[in-house]
Amino acid sequence: MRIISFWGKGGVGKTTCSASLAVRLAKGGHKVLLVTSDPTPSLSDILGVELGPDPRVVSGSLYAAELDEDAVVERWKRRFGKEVYDVVSSFLPVGEEVIDYIAGAPGIGFEFMLWYILDKKSTGEYDFIVWDTAPAGGALSLVKLEEQLYSHLGDAAAMYLRVKSTLDKIRRKERADPLKLISSWRKLAEDVLGMLASPEFEAYIVTIPEWLGYTQAKRIMQELAAFSIRVRKVIVNQVFQREACSCKPWVRKSEVHARYLELLEREFGKSPGIIVIPMLPEDIQGEEKLLEFSEYLKGVS
Repeated sequence: MRIISFWGKGGVGKTTCSASLAVRLAKGGHKVLLVTSDPTPSLSDILGVELGPDPRVVSGSLYAAELDEDAVVERWKRRFGKEVYDVVSSFLPVGEEVIDYIAGAPGIGFEFMLWYILDKKSTGEYDFIVWDTAPAGGALSLVKLEEQLYSHLGDAAAMYLRVKSTLDKIRRKERADPLKLISSWRKLAEDVLGMLASPEFEAYIVTIPEWLGYTQAKRIMQELAAFSIRVRKVIVNQVFQREACSCKPWVRKSEVHARYLELLEREFGKSPGIIVIPMLPEDIQGEEKLLEFSEYLKGVS
């Protein structure tokens, strides 16, 4: 199994690239799960199929799921809510409303998506998982912080529970052992980090030839490198090419794009390499158009 992920700021074409690659892989006979975790997903619109948080068949061997922000939080509560309550309530006099409070913490959605991808990978059901990530924003750093937190929390919890004899009380109430839960969370964080650094996990950065696109592509590259994530290519999308039109606004825009394309070429041209996709005259919707678009992604996978 391989996991192919697309990273970048909003509006650069991550979803189009993800969907296009997934369609091409499925047409090649592979079983593919395409999943988006964009807070305002557009995968349903691009594929022309109504999607939800549970994978459904798009056509043939292509499956897709669309997890918006609310769906991610709800599934996090369903999977981890009781465990969180068992741990927190062993230290503090809180009710189950603490689950909703923690579910609103920064990074919870991204954390759940990593668990979701790891869980789908562990089933061995798909040949490829193609992940259209949420707009980048430093969320990966929270995963490393989380692993360190669980390690510290486990030590602190052990001391507290010994002093208070809480474990005996918890066992009498037939609750899960919080130390075991904390240990399992730490192991999960380690497994996620291992997945990200594994040869099976690949990343593609999608950007546009403008100042913000250039600076964010550099930032994402640095963040992914810090986690030993392999970046295979930088995809420079929506490039205005001068020969496409002689009108003044187009020419001026193409000159701006040419400057930033040169910068991107200098930064990423040799390693990991770039793929240039021109600004296209029409929207990419439906499998046929996505398959046509995939011709631009010949350097992917």
